[in-house]
Amino acid sequence: MNSRIEPHPGVAKYGVRFSYRCYLGVIALILMAGIVSAIRLGDRQFIIPGAFGLFALCLLFKATYARSERWKSWLGVIQFACSWLVFPLFKAIHLVTQRSFDTELLALDRALFAGVGATERVRVLENYWLSEILSLCYLAFYLLILVPVIVYAVKRKTQASRGFFYGLMLMYLFGFIGYGLIPAAGPYLQFPELFTYPPLGGAITGFLVGLVAQGGTGMDVFPSLHCGISLYILGYLLLQRHCWIALLIFPVVAGLVLATLYLRYHYGIDLMAGTLLASSVLAWLRNCGYFRHDATLRI
Repeated sequence: MNSRIEPHPGVAKYGVRFSYRCYLGVIALILMAGIVSAIRLGDRQFIIPGAFGLFALCLLFKATYARSERWKSWLGVIQFACSWLVFPLFKAIHLVTQRSFDTELLALDRALFAGVGATERVRVLENYWLSEILSLCYLAFYLLILVPVIVYAVKRKTQASRGFFYGLMLMYLFGFIGYGLIPAAGPYLQFPELFTYPPLGGAITGFLVGLVAQGGTGMDVFPSLHCGISLYILGYLLLQRHCWIALLIFPVVAGLVLATLYLRYHYGIDLMAGTLLASSVLAWLRNCGYFRHDATLRI
Protein backbone atom coordinates (compact mmCIF):
# COMPACT_ATOMS: atom_id res chain seq x y z
CA MET A 1 0.00 0.00 0.00
CA ASN A 2 1.02 3.59 -0.59
CA SER A 3 2.11 5.35 2.61
CA ARG A 4 0.65 8.65 1.47
CA ILE A 5 -2.87 9.86 2.10
CA GLU A 6 -5.26 10.76 -0.68
CA PRO A 7 -8.14 12.61 0.94
CA HIS A 8 -11.64 12.96 -0.38
CA PRO A 9 -11.86 15.72 -3.03
CA GLY A 10 -12.14 19.16 -1.48
CA VAL A 11 -10.13 18.29 1.62
CA ALA A 12 -6.70 19.81 2.13
CA LYS A 13 -4.56 16.70 2.39
CA TYR A 14 -1.82 18.67 4.05
CA GLY A 15 -4.18 19.29 6.96
CA VAL A 16 -4.01 15.59 7.80
CA ARG A 17 -0.23 15.56 7.70
CA PHE A 18 -0.07 18.78 9.68
CA SER A 19 -2.23 17.29 12.45
CA TYR A 20 0.23 14.40 12.83
CA ARG A 21 3.07 16.87 13.29
CA CYS A 22 1.01 18.90 15.75
CA TYR A 23 0.31 15.81 17.83
CA LEU A 24 4.01 14.96 17.91
CA GLY A 25 4.81 18.50 19.04
CA VAL A 26 2.15 18.55 21.75
CA ILE A 27 3.29 15.20 23.16
CA ALA A 28 6.88 16.45 23.20
CA LEU A 29 5.84 19.63 25.04
CA ILE A 30 3.83 17.70 27.64
CA LEU A 31 6.71 15.31 28.17
CA MET A 32 9.23 18.15 28.51
CA ALA A 33 7.01 20.14 30.89
CA GLY A 34 6.21 17.01 32.90
CA ILE A 35 9.85 15.98 33.32
CA VAL A 36 10.93 19.52 34.27
CA SER A 37 8.06 19.71 36.77
CA ALA A 38 8.94 16.31 38.22
CA ILE A 39 12.57 17.40 38.69
CA ARG A 40 11.45 20.55 40.48
CA LEU A 41 9.19 18.50 42.73
CA GLY A 42 11.84 15.86 43.35
CA ASP A 43 9.07 13.26 43.18
CA ARG A 44 10.16 9.79 42.07
CA GLN A 45 6.65 8.66 41.16
CA PHE A 46 7.08 10.42 37.80
CA ILE A 47 10.33 8.65 36.85
CA ILE A 48 8.63 5.66 35.20
CA PRO A 49 6.04 7.70 33.22
CA GLY A 50 8.83 10.05 32.12
CA ALA A 51 11.14 7.22 31.02
CA PHE A 52 8.46 5.30 29.16
CA GLY A 53 7.18 8.55 27.69
CA LEU A 54 10.61 9.39 26.26
CA PHE A 55 10.89 5.93 24.73
CA ALA A 56 7.41 6.22 23.23
CA LEU A 57 8.22 9.70 21.88
CA CYS A 58 11.21 8.27 20.00
CA LEU A 59 8.99 5.62 18.45
CA LEU A 60 6.38 8.25 17.63
CA PHE A 61 8.95 10.43 15.87
CA LYS A 62 10.16 7.46 13.86
CA ALA A 63 6.64 6.36 12.88
CA THR A 64 5.47 9.91 12.04
CA TYR A 65 8.28 10.55 9.57
CA ALA A 66 8.83 6.98 8.38
CA ARG A 67 8.49 6.13 4.72
CA SER A 68 8.14 2.40 5.16
CA GLU A 69 4.65 0.93 5.39
CA ARG A 70 5.79 -1.25 8.29
CA TRP A 71 6.34 1.77 10.56
CA LYS A 72 3.40 3.73 9.16
CA SER A 73 1.01 0.92 9.99
CA TRP A 74 1.95 1.17 13.69
CA LEU A 75 1.58 4.96 13.88
CA GLY A 76 -1.93 4.96 15.35
CA VAL A 77 -1.09 2.37 17.99
CA ILE A 78 2.03 4.31 19.01
CA GLN A 79 0.02 7.55 19.19
CA PHE A 80 -2.48 5.90 21.52
CA ALA A 81 0.31 4.52 23.69
CA CYS A 82 1.91 7.97 23.90
CA SER A 83 -1.37 9.53 24.99
CA TRP A 84 -1.71 7.13 27.91
CA LEU A 85 1.97 7.23 28.88
CA VAL A 86 2.29 11.01 29.12
CA PHE A 87 -1.07 11.51 30.86
CA PRO A 88 0.30 10.97 34.43
CA LEU A 89 2.76 13.80 33.84
CA PHE A 90 -0.12 16.28 33.87
CA LYS A 91 -0.18 15.76 37.63
CA ALA A 92 3.41 16.95 37.96
CA ILE A 93 2.66 19.96 35.77
CA HIS A 94 -0.38 20.82 37.89
CA LEU A 95 1.52 20.51 41.17
CA VAL A 96 4.07 23.03 39.92
CA THR A 97 1.80 25.50 38.12
CA GLN A 98 -1.24 25.33 40.46
CA ARG A 99 -3.48 26.94 37.84
CA SER A 100 -7.22 26.34 37.97
CA PHE A 101 -10.23 27.51 35.99
CA ASP A 102 -12.79 25.67 38.10
CA THR A 103 -14.42 28.88 39.31
CA GLU A 104 -14.87 30.12 35.76
CA LEU A 105 -16.19 26.74 34.54
CA LEU A 106 -18.74 26.54 37.36
CA ALA A 107 -19.86 30.12 36.68
CA LEU A 108 -20.21 29.38 32.96
CA ASP A 109 -22.06 26.15 33.74
CA ARG A 110 -24.56 28.02 35.89
CA ALA A 111 -25.02 30.65 33.20
CA LEU A 112 -25.75 27.97 30.61
CA PHE A 113 -28.15 25.99 32.80
CA ALA A 114 -30.37 28.77 34.16
CA GLY A 115 -28.44 29.55 37.33
CA VAL A 116 -27.93 25.96 38.52
CA GLY A 117 -25.06 24.00 37.00
CA ALA A 118 -25.59 20.60 35.40
CA THR A 119 -23.52 18.89 38.09
CA GLU A 120 -25.64 20.55 40.78
CA ARG A 121 -28.88 19.49 39.09
CA VAL A 122 -28.08 15.77 39.04
CA ARG A 123 -27.43 15.66 42.80
CA VAL A 124 -31.14 15.01 43.33
CA LEU A 125 -30.68 11.62 41.62
CA GLU A 126 -28.30 10.28 44.28
CA ASN A 127 -29.13 6.70 45.13
CA TYR A 128 -27.10 3.71 46.34
CA TRP A 129 -27.82 1.47 43.37
CA LEU A 130 -27.62 4.26 40.82
CA SER A 131 -24.15 5.10 42.17
CA GLU A 132 -23.09 1.50 41.69
CA ILE A 133 -24.48 1.29 38.15
CA LEU A 134 -23.00 4.61 37.03
CA SER A 135 -19.67 3.83 38.66
CA LEU A 136 -19.60 0.60 36.67
CA CYS A 137 -20.39 2.55 33.48
CA TYR A 138 -17.60 4.99 34.27
CA LEU A 139 -15.15 2.12 34.77
CA ALA A 140 -16.36 0.58 31.50
CA PHE A 141 -14.64 3.45 29.67
CA TYR A 142 -11.35 1.55 29.76
CA LEU A 143 -12.95 -1.52 28.21
CA LEU A 144 -14.84 0.66 25.74
CA ILE A 145 -11.61 2.13 24.40
CA LEU A 146 -9.20 -0.81 24.76
CA VAL A 147 -11.33 -3.36 22.88
CA PRO A 148 -11.54 -1.35 19.61
CA VAL A 149 -7.90 -0.31 20.01
CA ILE A 150 -6.87 -3.97 20.14
CA VAL A 151 -9.18 -4.98 17.28
CA TYR A 152 -8.06 -2.14 15.04
CA ALA A 153 -4.41 -2.71 15.98
CA VAL A 154 -4.73 -6.23 14.59
CA LYS A 155 -6.36 -4.80 11.45
CA ARG A 156 -4.07 -1.78 11.40
CA LYS A 157 -3.50 -1.82 7.63
CA THR A 158 -7.17 -1.37 6.80
CA GLN A 159 -8.92 1.89 5.97
CA ALA A 160 -11.25 1.54 8.97
CA SER A 161 -8.33 1.08 11.35
CA ARG A 162 -6.43 4.07 10.02
CA GLY A 163 -9.51 6.22 10.30
CA PHE A 164 -10.19 5.07 13.86
CA PHE A 165 -6.67 5.79 15.11
CA TYR A 166 -6.46 9.08 13.24
CA GLY A 167 -9.69 10.26 14.86
CA LEU A 168 -8.59 9.01 18.26
CA MET A 169 -5.33 10.92 17.87
CA LEU A 170 -7.29 14.10 17.13
CA MET A 171 -9.43 13.56 20.24
CA TYR A 172 -6.34 13.36 22.43
CA LEU A 173 -4.60 16.21 20.61
CA PHE A 174 -7.36 18.73 21.22
CA GLY A 175 -8.19 17.25 24.61
CA PHE A 176 -4.62 17.72 25.83
CA ILE A 177 -4.53 21.24 24.42
CA GLY A 178 -7.67 21.95 26.43
CA TYR A 179 -6.06 20.58 29.60
CA GLY A 180 -3.09 22.87 29.08
CA LEU A 181 -5.04 26.03 28.29
CA ILE A 182 -7.94 25.56 30.74
CA PRO A 183 -6.70 23.31 33.57
CA ALA A 184 -9.32 22.37 36.16
CA ALA A 185 -9.64 19.75 38.90
CA GLY A 186 -13.39 19.17 38.82
CA PRO A 187 -16.32 19.89 41.14
CA TYR A 188 -15.58 17.16 43.69
CA LEU A 189 -12.07 18.51 44.39
CA GLN A 190 -12.51 22.23 43.99
CA PHE A 191 -15.90 22.70 45.65
CA PRO A 192 -16.28 20.08 48.42
CA GLU A 193 -18.70 22.39 50.25
CA LEU A 194 -21.09 22.19 47.27
CA PHE A 195 -20.57 18.63 46.14
CA THR A 196 -20.46 15.87 48.74
CA TYR A 197 -18.04 13.18 47.66
CA PRO A 198 -18.16 10.30 47.16
CA PRO A 199 -21.86 9.78 46.47
CA LEU A 200 -23.72 7.14 48.45
CA GLY A 201 -22.66 3.76 47.08
CA GLY A 202 -21.07 0.38 47.68
CA ALA A 203 -18.02 -1.62 46.66
CA ILE A 204 -17.97 -0.57 42.99
CA THR A 205 -18.26 3.10 43.88
CA GLY A 206 -15.53 2.71 46.50
CA PHE A 207 -13.23 1.01 44.01
CA LEU A 208 -13.75 3.81 41.49
CA VAL A 209 -13.10 6.48 44.11
CA GLY A 210 -9.76 4.86 44.97
CA LEU A 211 -8.82 4.56 41.31
CA VAL A 212 -9.61 8.20 40.60
CA ALA A 213 -7.67 9.31 43.68
CA GLN A 214 -4.57 7.57 42.31
CA GLY A 215 -4.97 8.56 38.67
CA GLY A 216 -6.33 12.10 38.88
CA THR A 217 -4.09 14.90 37.65
CA GLY A 218 -5.87 18.02 38.84
CA MET A 219 -6.13 19.48 35.34
CA ASP A 220 -7.92 16.90 33.17
CA VAL A 221 -11.48 18.24 33.14
CA PHE A 222 -12.02 20.47 30.09
CA PRO A 223 -12.98 19.02 27.69
CA SER A 224 -14.34 15.74 29.05
CA LEU A 225 -12.50 13.03 27.14
CA HIS A 226 -14.48 10.36 28.98
CA CYS A 227 -17.55 11.80 27.32
CA GLY A 228 -15.90 12.83 24.05
CA ILE A 229 -14.01 9.62 23.31
CA SER A 230 -16.99 7.44 24.27
CA LEU A 231 -19.21 9.36 21.85
CA TYR A 232 -16.47 9.28 19.22
CA ILE A 233 -16.24 5.48 19.42
CA LEU A 234 -20.03 5.14 19.30
CA GLY A 235 -20.25 7.47 16.30
CA TYR A 236 -17.35 5.81 14.52
CA LEU A 237 -18.96 2.39 14.83
CA LEU A 238 -22.24 3.75 13.49
CA LEU A 239 -20.58 5.43 10.52
CA GLN A 240 -18.66 2.23 9.82
CA ARG A 241 -22.07 0.47 9.81
CA HIS A 242 -21.42 -1.63 12.89
CA CYS A 243 -24.93 -0.80 14.04
CA TRP A 244 -25.51 -3.83 16.28
CA ILE A 245 -22.30 -3.24 18.21
CA ALA A 246 -23.18 0.45 18.57
CA LEU A 247 -26.65 -0.49 19.82
CA LEU A 248 -25.16 -2.83 22.43
CA ILE A 249 -22.76 -0.25 23.85
CA PHE A 250 -25.19 2.68 23.68
CA PRO A 251 -26.60 2.15 27.20
CA VAL A 252 -23.06 2.00 28.60
CA VAL A 253 -22.08 5.20 26.80
CA ALA A 254 -25.25 6.96 27.99
CA GLY A 255 -24.57 5.83 31.56
CA LEU A 256 -20.94 6.90 31.31
CA VAL A 257 -21.87 10.40 30.12
CA LEU A 258 -24.35 10.79 32.99
CA ALA A 259 -21.78 9.38 35.43
CA THR A 260 -19.30 12.16 34.69
CA LEU A 261 -21.80 14.62 36.20
CA TYR A 262 -23.35 12.35 38.80
CA LEU A 263 -19.99 11.40 40.30
CA ARG A 264 -18.98 15.09 40.50
CA TYR A 265 -16.03 14.73 38.11
CA HIS A 266 -17.13 17.21 35.44
CA TYR A 267 -19.16 20.32 34.73
CA GLY A 268 -21.84 20.41 32.08
CA ILE A 269 -19.68 22.64 29.90
CA ASP A 270 -17.01 19.92 29.87
CA LEU A 271 -19.49 17.47 28.37
CA MET A 272 -20.63 20.00 25.82
CA ALA A 273 -17.02 20.58 24.77
CA GLY A 274 -16.34 16.84 24.59
CA THR A 275 -19.46 16.26 22.49
CA LEU A 276 -18.55 19.10 20.13
CA LEU A 277 -15.03 17.73 19.79
CA ALA A 278 -16.26 14.21 18.98
CA SER A 279 -18.76 15.56 16.43
CA SER A 280 -16.11 17.73 14.77
CA VAL A 281 -13.61 14.86 14.53
CA LEU A 282 -16.21 12.52 13.02
CA ALA A 283 -17.23 15.21 10.52
CA TRP A 284 -13.58 15.71 9.55
CA LEU A 285 -13.06 11.97 9.07
CA ARG A 286 -16.16 11.81 6.93
CA ASN A 287 -14.91 14.68 4.83
CA CYS A 288 -11.60 12.85 4.42
CA GLY A 289 -13.46 9.87 2.97
CA TYR A 290 -12.90 7.31 5.74
CA PHE A 291 -16.57 6.29 5.67
CA ARG A 292 -16.89 5.98 1.91
CA HIS A 293 -17.46 2.24 1.61
CA ASP A 294 -17.62 2.43 -2.17
CA ALA A 295 -14.23 4.08 -2.46
CA THR A 296 -10.62 3.15 -1.83
CA LEU A 297 -8.72 5.38 0.56
CA ARG A 298 -5.02 4.71 0.43
CA ILE A 299 -2.83 5.73 3.35
